Amino acid sequence: MSKTKQKILDASRKLFNEKGVSPITLRDIAEKVGISIGNLAYHYKNKDYIILELFENMEEEKTAILSGVQQIPSFVNIDRQVAPLLDISKKYRFFFLDSVQILRNYPLIAEKHKAYINDSIKYVKAVLDYSVGSGNMKPEEEEGLYWRLATTAWMNLYFWPAHMAIRGKQDPTMSEVKNMMWDVIRPYLTEEGRANFNKKIKNVQHATS
Repeated sequence: MSKTKQKILDASRKLFNEKGVSPITLRDIAEKVGISIGNLAYHYKNKDYIILELFENMEEEKTAILSGVQQIPSFVNIDRQVAPLLDISKKYRFFFLDSVQILRNYPLIAEKHKAYINDSIKYVKAVLDYSVGSGNMKPEEEEGLYWRLATTAWMNLYFWPAHMAIRGKQDPTMSEVKNMMWDVIRPYLTEEGRANFNKKIKNVQHATS
C-alpha cells in the first residue's frame, strides 16, 4: 500500500471516529491528509471504497489475533485476546457506533461481517464445549443453552462502544470489560472449574498487568 493511501485510510478512520460516517465528505478527508480531492479520488473514487477497505483491514487484524489461539479453546486463551480485540474496537470505533447504518448501506460488508460474527460465536461455543469436556463447566441443561450463552458473551464484547456512548459514559477499564464477559459464564462453572478459573485467570491478569 502506498504512503498516500495509508494516510487517506488513517485520516478517514480518525474523522469517522470523531464525527461518524455520514457527515464526513471526501473534501474533509482530503483536507485532513493535505491533498487535493483529485488526488484522493485517484486512490479512492468515493467514500464507499474507503469504508470497505477499513472494514477489511479491521477484519484482517482480528483474524491475526484469533488465529494463534483457536487450536486450544481455553478460558486463558480467550481472556488473553480481550485486550487486543478491545484495542481494535477503539481503533475502528466508528464501525461499532454506526454499524446498523453501515451494514444497511453496504451489503458486501454486511455479508462478510455476518460470517465473522458466526465464526466468533462458534469460537466462544467451542471454549464452552471444551470446558464441559474438561470438567470445568456443568453439562448443558437444555439444548441451545450454551449457544445462547456464547452469543451473550460475544455481545458484551462487541457492543460495549455503543453501550457506553449511549449512556454518555467513559470507556470501562479492561478488568470491567472482562468481568462483564466472564460474569455470564461463572454461574455455569463446576466447583473444580471455579477454582481453576480463578487461579488461571488471576495468573494471566497478574502477568499482563
